[in-house]
Amino acid sequence: MRLSVRVLSSIAAAALLGGCGGGGGSHTLPAAYAPSGTANAPAAAFRYGRQVLVNATPAGPAQLGTMKIDVQVQPANAMGLKAYAQSVGTPGSGLYRHFLTAAEIGQRFGATDANYNAAIAYFQSYGLSVGGWTQKLMLRVVGPQANMEKAFGTTFERYITHTGPIYGPSSMPHFSRSLAITSVSHLVYGKSWVKRNSVKVPPHGVTPGFEYGDPPQPLQAAFDYNGAYAAGYTGQNINIGIIGTGPIEAADYQNYVAAFSTGATNTVTQVNVAPGTPALVQGPGGGGSPAATPPPTTISTCSGPLPSCNPEDFEAQIDTQQTAALAPSASVLFYLAYVPNEYYGTSTDYGPEIGISETDDEVQQVIQDNNADVVSISYGIAEEYSDYVDNNGAYFPMGTEELQFAALQSEGIAVFVSSGDAGAQGCARPYYGLGPGVASPDQPCVSAPAIDPNVVSVGGITAPVDAAGHAIAPFTTWGVQTEGGYGATGGGLSTVVPLPSWQHGPGITGAFRNQPDMSLDADPVTGVSVAFDTAFPDGYFGGSGGTSVAAPEAAAMWALVLDACKKTAACVAKGSGPHPYRLGNAGPYMYTIYNNAAMYASTFLDIVDGNNGVTPCAVNPGQVGPCPNPSPTPGPGFNAGKGYDLTTGIGVPFARHLIRSVVNI
Repeated sequence: MRLSVRVLSSIAAAALLGGCGGGGGSHTLPAAYAPSGTANAPAAAFRYGRQVLVNATPAGPAQLGTMKIDVQVQPANAMGLKAYAQSVGTPGSGLYRHFLTAAEIGQRFGATDANYNAAIAYFQSYGLSVGGWTQKLMLRVVGPQANMEKAFGTTFERYITHTGPIYGPSSMPHFSRSLAITSVSHLVYGKSWVKRNSVKVPPHGVTPGFEYGDPPQPLQAAFDYNGAYAAGYTGQNINIGIIGTGPIEAADYQNYVAAFSTGATNTVTQVNVAPGTPALVQGPGGGGSPAATPPPTTISTCSGPLPSCNPEDFEAQIDTQQTAALAPSASVLFYLAYVPNEYYGTSTDYGPEIGISETDDEVQQVIQDNNADVVSISYGIAEEYSDYVDNNGAYFPMGTEELQFAALQSEGIAVFVSSGDAGAQGCARPYYGLGPGVASPDQPCVSAPAIDPNVVSVGGITAPVDAAGHAIAPFTTWGVQTEGGYGATGGGLSTVVPLPSWQHGPGITGAFRNQPDMSLDADPVTGVSVAFDTAFPDGYFGGSGGTSVAAPEAAAMWALVLDACKKTAACVAKGSGPHPYRLGNAGPYMYTIYNNAAMYASTFLDIVDGNNGVTPCAVNPGQVGPCPNPSPTPGPGFNAGKGYDLTTGIGVPFARHLIRSVVNI
């Protein structure tokens, strides 16, 4: 039956910083941070998030315990990797669907052995633990704060910002000898950056049960997943990768399957990234072996450092359960990295590090393993502060994220990324309009990494359907007109990332990346149910919305497309490498459909109503409940209309028809 109980929900408090820092502008740094100008504090030769400290107030020495950073060693041929990624996804190219392995990426494009080994030796000489991956694009460095300070020739300061405390270097970080390092992530970081692109409907203390949100069956019917299932395409032998942001609990997916009688037999398996993380398998077909080192216990409610506190992550359950439910034969691989201890500032500022700053590590693991065929990502940050922008506010084409998504594309792995929940005002997360390059919280801005040229940016719609999946009202843009102003689908124009060659057609605007590309259900008013903490007395089935719901829905749909390709000789014959059935980035296929009028009409629903402007309160990083004093006037947004628009992209795909248009069966 359709579950009708709904409550207004809150927007997640702030956004994850995916690849630390960035931004431009001419603001003056805090006096306590100003470089000394001596030989001991030269200008940094690498990007590390310096501009995040603009307008921050120093508040004394940071107390960080164990620190973790990500270090990008200069690739031998970064532009060659990006060019290969473009060619491998271009029909007619001699490299079309000639997918590489991680080892081949490392040999052709990654850091030279000499530069890679020099960086490893440098950090190890300061007593820091260093790990890397076969593709040689990044190093993971972990160790005590004191050792990290010696390695970077600085100390770490606690800073106060409008979104809460953060930490960063007190003077310009530098190396004691020359190293080929282009950027370092997480030298600047804040606990308030842990929120992702999801909207949670609070349970209000209800007893366990599915009082909020819809089961998967209405969505399966509404977007024609059922048609794909009937044709024999359920995601069989396809792997969906989830980039984790916190622990999962094995009982939740099992209880989800049982509660909604989905009939799924697939599993959700945790893939360990950092030493010491647990091996965990969820679902009725589960099993698996434990990690060599016992993991910290996942508990439902806690505060304090790991390992005694290891809270389950609601976001992780959204992503895993939605993909598993909508691709019921696909294997879901949940990637999670782990830092055993990271906290800072005063005793009230600390918090467990449960994978939030680990997403780049997890993507690197996906590249090395080369097991996931499609990946779902549900986090983001305003473009101005992302890895795509250098310290001067200009495009940074060699950033960690852009290169790792090019590597995924070179392996043929499709990536779907949530476009954000702050509507057209993505700059308000997490700095609320007070950072460099942002004039006001109403300033239009898009979310990264959804702007990447090698991913599909997934927006959100409102999809009112009955228990049978029949529309009971028009499908519209998720925005103020449907949810009262507390969230909206991300969308707009990048200011730095060039327009991909494959993104073209009526409605595409300007010379920079447009987003989103396509959309699926995201409005919490028509949202989905998520099993959370059901192994504990206070567990529940809670409703959820946001583009974090839409992205895994899209990844699951593409898994059905790959299932169809894998079962079709003509489709497999066009590919090469260890996974010839892969198709790479789904974006070029979707825009090919869009530019064929007949094919588009039979595959996508064009969303023509709605706007994605939001009120300032809706994107206030400190807001945890429905806005008590919302602005009467939403910020400027973009309007939906015929064809492509900056709210829902080219529209909403239907699974069986998408398979027919892409695979021709």
